[in-house]
Amino acid sequence: MSPFYRILLIEDDSSTAQRIWDMLKGSPDCTFQVVCAKSLRTGLPKLASEIDALLLDVHAPDCTGLADISEIISQFNSLPIIVLIPQGKETLGKQTLDAGASECLVKETLSPELLQKALRYATERKRAESATRQCEQRFHDLFENAKDILFTLDLEGRITSLNKSAEEVMGWSKSEALQRNIKSLVAPEHVGLCGRMMRRIVNEEPLPHFEISMLRKDGRRALLEASARLIRSNGKKEGVQGTARDVTERRQLENMVRQSQKLEAIGRLSGGLAHDFNNLLCVISGHAEMLSEQLEPTSTAINSVAQIKKAADSAASLTRQLLAFSRKQVFHPQTLDLNAIVVDTEKLLGRLIGEHIELFTALNPTLGNVRVDPVQIEQVLVNLILNARDAMPQGGKLTIETSNVDLEEKHESKRSLIPAGRYVMVALTDTGCGMDEETQSRIFEPFYTTKELGKGTGLGLATVYGIVKQSGGFIWVYSEYGRGTTFKVYLPRVENLATRLRPNKRQREACKGTETVLLVEDSEPLRALIKEFLNDSGYTVLEAANGNDAIRIASEFGGPIHLLLTDVVMPGMGGQQLAEQLTRIRPATKVLYMSGYPNAGIAHSGILAAGVVLLEKPFTREILSRRVRQVLDQPPHAT
Repeated sequence: MSPFYRILLIEDDSSTAQRIWDMLKGSPDCTFQVVCAKSLRTGLPKLASEIDALLLDVHAPDCTGLADISEIISQFNSLPIIVLIPQGKETLGKQTLDAGASECLVKETLSPELLQKALRYATERKRAESATRQCEQRFHDLFENAKDILFTLDLEGRITSLNKSAEEVMGWSKSEALQRNIKSLVAPEHVGLCGRMMRRIVNEEPLPHFEISMLRKDGRRALLEASARLIRSNGKKEGVQGTARDVTERRQLENMVRQSQKLEAIGRLSGGLAHDFNNLLCVISGHAEMLSEQLEPTSTAINSVAQIKKAADSAASLTRQLLAFSRKQVFHPQTLDLNAIVVDTEKLLGRLIGEHIELFTALNPTLGNVRVDPVQIEQVLVNLILNARDAMPQGGKLTIETSNVDLEEKHESKRSLIPAGRYVMVALTDTGCGMDEETQSRIFEPFYTTKELGKGTGLGLATVYGIVKQSGGFIWVYSEYGRGTTFKVYLPRVENLATRLRPNKRQREACKGTETVLLVEDSEPLRALIKEFLNDSGYTVLEAANGNDAIRIASEFGGPIHLLLTDVVMPGMGGQQLAEQLTRIRPATKVLYMSGYPNAGIAHSGILAAGVVLLEKPFTREILSRRVRQVLDQPPHAT
């Protein structure tokens, strides 16, 4: 199909117009359609239609020459203009070309070949220029609107172009970034890496994706996943072009997942160790207690026994922290106003943080309620406050803030790995020394500490982590070295009314009895100690080392068995399974569980099932006697 061109001819001389029409209609290679106008005023409206070229007599009525040509070009930039001039006016023709006309033809010397060629050439050139501009605009839009960072460098590493994403991620405007060397924007620890990558690119060595840490304008770091290649022009090395993606958030989330998985594994190990260790502590503290009762007050061994008991108590405290970290600590939740906990804890803060630290609180008066163990959540606050105090040895500011937070699925919940939901948030922000990324990745590990030897167990933040998780909450930390730290604790918001906190007064008197107790404990030294305690309190004790022996004894014993006192975690048959089988044989027998590591059968996430009483190891003779008496004195349906 031959090319088609629609031409607007502005010519007031009818004979010239007819001659031009005759020259164009006979073209063998293409088709010309001519639209005629006698003046510029009547012709210009026709340009709004699909006109491929304008053939303009420079002396047409109301045409002022160069000014009109410039005006037409400004309005119709892609329209080619071929100007017709009279013979002898070559200077005027040159001026029209300078004004932007595509071609200048002398009317008296026109020929069909010359006219057709000029029109076709000018039209095709303008079409090509228009297509090029459109292509350039599409490329510019693609470059500017790409989600990834796009950039080019010269061979020395100076930035020659970058897109909007680069400005948004890095904070530098184009005018600030252009001509700066890329090495000046790289984090100090990656300057060497940047130099090596540039050398490999310029030498055209194979280069996979690599990660490099950059400095934002505000001083924060951005981790970029980048790739780049060499640009050549006419075979000559010209520069480097590349793409980069901000993976800072993704790497943080991946690290959080890995850290969570690591803490889960450590928690399982810690819980198992605490269980066996609590058995040993029971034996140590129990025999120390009996020994102290047998010694005369003037005995020189009294002090040694006291030191044994003191060491056992310290060890028991460590195991409780390990159990808190591993979320195996039994806790007693209440519906509470977190503001009340913060206010009560404030009373201790003067002694905890000292006068060199300013304390500020911003408590939301409409704060929702949470369901937590008040003792444990107070422990969370105290440990976080102590951590902040240690980060500000020269003084500073500590701010405690509470608020209601509703996280949406596609907003903050996704960014921080906290599920969508309604939370109560307590945040503690200090102006201390802050932490680097390596320290942040390990702060919740048990026994990890940055303090000097002998100045910390490394269990404070591990305990915080375990308690928050066991309470169904989440903890988030943000810190920059030298800029302070913020801990945010998110706890599920509940609608129940808050429970009024009252101190639990413990009974001091020892409890005795004459009932029969079936004692089941796989640790022989601990079993012997408990038996001796119970015998001293007047009870008859039947002992078994495992669940099968206990079932056999219960089946063969002729008298009543008033209480089953059983360990929760035992080889083979566990405590709960044993209790279920034994109460089918002896429905009247009551059950008291004991453990240093309650399993899911007894405590789901540490919360005791209804009607279940647990004796937590390690325990003293007094606590054992009181728990046994408590269960025996309960009505039958309560257990």
